[in-house]
Amino acid sequence: MNKFLITGLLVLASLNGFSTCIAIYIAPNGHIYIAADSRRTFFLDSDKTRNEAICKIHNVGDTWFAISGFDDAGLLKAANNALANSTDADAAIKTFGAAMTAKYQGLMEEAKKFQPEILHNFLTNGLAEVAFFDFVDKQPRVQDVQFRVCLKKGKPVVSYEVLPVGYITVIGISKDIDEARPEELPSKQTMLQNPALYVEDLVKLEARKQPLTVGEPIDLLELKPDGAVWLKKNEQVASIQ
Repeated sequence: MNKFLITGLLVLASLNGFSTCIAIYIAPNGHIYIAADSRRTFFLDSDKTRNEAICKIHNVGDTWFAISGFDDAGLLKAANNALANSTDADAAIKTFGAAMTAKYQGLMEEAKKFQPEILHNFLTNGLAEVAFFDFVDKQPRVQDVQFRVCLKKGKPVVSYEVLPVGYITVIGISKDIDEARPEELPSKQTMLQNPALYVEDLVKLEARKQPLTVGEPIDLLELKPDGAVWLKKNEQVASIQ
């Protein structure tokens, strides 16, 4: 891979990688609710942008996952491959983490050589988050896989961590949710009585605050011990490439 191809990949991937907001909630009824915006934004020359709609929620068998971050196509391919080659979700997640760590390591080393300003962005914001969700012995489980890069003795070092989610997480862009006033957030009553609306409203809040990078339509999935139900799904989407 030559310098110009590497540089182009880094620029494009860094600009569109975090254009997402995905809320995942384990509700009191024991079901998992996932809401994801569908906007993917590319920043072009002369301050122009191009958007496309994609689905950010995927599955292989009974294991579902949602992707956010740098090289979303690579994340999707690695997760699909790992889950397809193992019936053990935990083992598949480790395989996925190792594969993406190796890929990111090479790209970050190239970024340090050719695009240090992009490396600085990744040092500050991280590389990616992918949430895996399923049921184990009929109990809901959500695991958040976070990829980070840091500098050790001046060299980029990529690592990943698998964090269990207690009951709720938001991956991708969540700054405005984190900093929202209480009256801006969906109510506790909504959280308890209408969990699907709760996660959808969280994503809508971020979309109002960040319309350039987070946008509707919103895909909405309910995952139960006996299977998944799409509550809302945009069928007019592009494939992730």
